[in-house]
Amino acid sequence: MRSAVERIFAKYGTALTIDSGEKSITVRGFFRAVNSKSWQSMESEASLLGEITRGQYVYMGPAGVTIGEGDTLRLGERAYVFRRVEPYYYGDEPVYQWGLCVEKGVNDIWGVRS
Repeated sequence: MRSAVERIFAKYGTALTIDSGEKSITVRGFFRAVNSKSWQSMESEASLLGEITRGQYVYMGPAGVTIGEGDTLRLGERAYVFRRVEPYYYGDEPVYQWGLCVEKGVNDIWGVRS
């Protein structure tokens, strides 16, 4: 299962740079803004088309890369801070990692809800 998911990342994923301390690594994975209908239903007014009011992003990437909370993901000119990172398991095998990020310098204050 893990090799099938890694082939999907390699073929369809985006090159993402992850900075952890003094180490940088480039992986192929997915990185998208969080879009939840449950959040939309709680909003008191409609947002602009395409605007994500919560400012959170989800990362999906290879399982073999060490990523910790507080590490940085770079994509283009922007940087994002990992707030949470966990492996996704199929049976006993870690298949990929997912993480929740916020844009660095915009919404990266720890403990504050976005």
